Amino acid sequence: MLTFLSIVFVVVCLLLVFMVVITPSQSEGLAGAFGGMGSDTFFGTKAGQHINRFTILLAVAFIALAVLINRVGGARTQAQPDMFEGRPAPTVPAAPDRP
Repeated sequence: MLTFLSIVFVVVCLLLVFMVVITPSQSEGLAGAFGGMGSDTFFGTKAGQHINRFTILLAVAFIALAVLINRVGGARTQAQPDMFEGRPAPTVPAAPDRP
């Protein structure tokens, strides 16, 4: 279960990065920085609304998966015994005296 959630989490992360990169800017973007009047819409004028909705959906999925993986992984690690429990503390040898 944890492996499946981790794989889905990585896919959601990659999609979220891609969606943020292709999201059209609210200002003139790179064309405006150099004085150009070019358009930087990659998928058309109405695509921004759908891109924003899908980005919000991916962000919610990212947070939900992060919390879910923490809950599933946290419960799994708490059930394991402590490997240092019941062992004596390690001793450190004294450093030799140097003249």
